[in-house]
Amino acid sequence: MSDIQRIIDNLDQILPQFLQDELSPGLAVGVVYDHQMIYAKGFGVKNVQTGEAIDEHTLFHMASVSKTFVVTGIMQLVEEGKINLDTAVSNYLPYFALTDDRYQQITVRLLLNHTSGMPDEDDFGWDRPEYDEGSLERYVRSISGLKLLKEPKESFYYSNIGYEILGDVIAKVSGVSFEQFMKERILIPSSMLMSSFLKQEIPDHKLASPHILGIKDGFGPELSEIFPYHRAHGPSSTLYTNVVELCNYALTHLNLGQTAEGVRILTTNSYEEMWSKYALTHYGDWSEDIGLGWFLGEYKGLNVCSHSGMDTGFRSNLLLLPENGIAIAIMTNADFIGNKVLCKAILDIILGEDIPYVKKSLATYLSKITIESGVEAAISEYTQIQESSMEEYLVLEGSFNAYAYMMLERGWLQEGIAILQLSIHMFPGSSNLHDSIGEMYLLAGERNLALQHYQKSVELDPTHMDGINKINELLGVM
Repeated sequence: MSDIQRIIDNLDQILPQFLQDELSPGLAVGVVYDHQMIYAKGFGVKNVQTGEAIDEHTLFHMASVSKTFVVTGIMQLVEEGKINLDTAVSNYLPYFALTDDRYQQITVRLLLNHTSGMPDEDDFGWDRPEYDEGSLERYVRSISGLKLLKEPKESFYYSNIGYEILGDVIAKVSGVSFEQFMKERILIPSSMLMSSFLKQEIPDHKLASPHILGIKDGFGPELSEIFPYHRAHGPSSTLYTNVVELCNYALTHLNLGQTAEGVRILTTNSYEEMWSKYALTHYGDWSEDIGLGWFLGEYKGLNVCSHSGMDTGFRSNLLLLPENGIAIAIMTNADFIGNKVLCKAILDIILGEDIPYVKKSLATYLSKITIESGVEAAISEYTQIQESSMEEYLVLEGSFNAYAYMMLERGWLQEGIAILQLSIHMFPGSSNLHDSIGEMYLLAGERNLALQHYQKSVELDPTHMDGINKINELLGVM
């Protein structure tokens, strides 16, 4: 059996099971191996209500994977002499200003590598979308009241706002809209003919629908009432593409700027800039450092350039191993699915391992039991798993905490508390989990229980100042 057929067969075995185990409505995966696309398939459904199947041509909202396109466009303009990476952004956008005078030190490079000190966006306005071309400039003008969180160049701090500014720089320097520049200069040359940054260009029947976590019909995916689109956030978030076309884009970068059609969209000099390490992120693995628009790191000793994305109802991943001619693209139409374990499994298969299954999220499995059958049923199942099949599960304390807060955000406070009760049974020495359940008990009006858990949180971590402050506050009132 050839290496390619082995990879295909192994992926066909693990991907449908992953979809079922993680409760995701849909999934699409593309693989480039030895500088050729060898795999592009879709699984599951676009919409849990309609049941329409996903295939390799289904378009997904890519969230922050979009940022790699922004840096590609910036570097094209740098090569043309229209942008200097170390020139202040205000030279290109005279209306860009903050109440913090340090904004004048912010250069294009600092926005690209997230060391500008700019804060991140906390409200994308997905529920109040704008569609006109003027949206991006209005947004840049609207942030004038912001202050920097750090000194420019001081350290890494991820900022979506910085990429909206960069998108506006592209528009003003090029003289066309951001979306038109992306289409003409990157999408079309890279054989991404169905892709777009404009949602209004995408036929509804070709687009996967977003799903969030719900419990109305059992713990699992629920169609989101909000679609994550707002034209002001096009640069940071709103690429729509499929796994075939994202693999075409990956191939362009693996070939250092030359598309499959032989068109060169970037020179090798630009890759030396983009894929140089500028700052530590402390994210670990293949995202430990930041380049220009790309996260950099290693997997099993191999260099990786990557970006992931998450917005309401969607998650995405793009990983390149430039020295090995390898890339993987992953798209899901649910925002509560962790894809990192799947990325690792696919990489292991490509690198020659036989992977019989992707480890199942213990948090997903036991949270579902907790919501549907109660905490005691989940604890009983956990005990059995410990005795027989623990090696099949991915055990992450933070995933339980995340599910609890998803419940809280949806207004299901008691369900969030139940998941935390389970997680504390599993991780009794976690200060963070005791702090979380303390917060939720306080919201539920259970002050005595809140106090007990805050006290336990501080007992486990005496440096936990927020917990100490909560204890003093509660003791002062009680």
